[in-house]
Amino acid sequence: MSLSKSVKVVDLFCGMGGLTIGALQAAKELKLNFEIGFACDIDRATSNFYSKNFKKYLSKYHQGDISELISDDFLSSTTAFEKDIAGSLAGTDFLFAGPPCQGHSNLNNHSRREDPRNALYLSTIKFIQICAPKYFIIENVPSVIHSKESVIEKSKSLLLSYGYDVEEVVVEFKLLGVPQSRKRHVMFGSLKNNLQAVVGDIYTNEKVMLCDVLTDLIGVESNSIFDSSSKMSATNLKRADFLYANDLYDLPNELRPPCQQGQHSYKSMYGRLKWKEMAQTITGGFGSMGQGRFLHPIEKRVITPHEAARIQGLPDWLDYTDVTKRSDLQKMIGNAVPPALSKRFVLSTQGR
Repeated sequence: MSLSKSVKVVDLFCGMGGLTIGALQAAKELKLNFEIGFACDIDRATSNFYSKNFKKYLSKYHQGDISELISDDFLSSTTAFEKDIAGSLAGTDFLFAGPPCQGHSNLNNHSRREDPRNALYLSTIKFIQICAPKYFIIENVPSVIHSKESVIEKSKSLLLSYGYDVEEVVVEFKLLGVPQSRKRHVMFGSLKNNLQAVVGDIYTNEKVMLCDVLTDLIGVESNSIFDSSSKMSATNLKRADFLYANDLYDLPNELRPPCQQGQHSYKSMYGRLKWKEMAQTITGGFGSMGQGRFLHPIEKRVITPHEAARIQGLPDWLDYTDVTKRSDLQKMIGNAVPPALSKRFVLSTQGR
């Protein structure tokens, strides 16, 4: 399903725009124009970041809860917004979404639920029903398949009834050239029956290690929160000293907090990254050595937001200057979907 002159996308729960970035990179590689018909997120800091960085391409943005715009009626378009997007977003090529899927309520007839967070996944499906994108990606944590509400099964049933070919994959981002052991449940969809071949074509044989993306950031000193690491407590500084002085990567039990001094599964906590290997999954906790293996491989400190962004595959041209809180910066980078997923998917759809 080849694209004509542009790549037209919708990005729901867009965060800082990881999936948008990948599609933009693909469009530039294909020498096509790029358009964002609609994007939304509930978080103010990430919404401001997204709106600023993609204003050149962005038609409409909503900062807030998508359920304010989308009804739970799958039989008809009832809200003014639904009626509007049915026309304005017709011809969308790719829809991206990363809806949270949590809670333990029971869904009833695809619409009745007690936990509003579960509604967000189904709001995505309703959005797909209305604007009928040629392709879609819905990204989530692998455990989403075990939700008590069977939201994945219900969503697939609806999507199949809309004429979509649907493929579920647990994507290993290290196979996409991303230097971390990140895994995510991804539901791919296509209105053309070519999806299995498209999804099978997203992987690359390129293996990227930390040394490949962090070397030029060694020795960088800055007062900006983007290029500086968070401060460690006195206790954690002693733990870090021990690791570097003894050229170790895992903290021995006797130096851990009391709750981790017996048998435990927290080996990566308080750990040090390895220069010629991949990182663990980058999360919003990368500013603390107590939340994962986030100590720099060479320099005695935790990784900086810039380094975390590199490990996520986020490009350096992004402008973070308006993000003034380190907690906001860490959250948006840690929650981002590596752009390699959407870039590889958009490229793999061409010519099929």
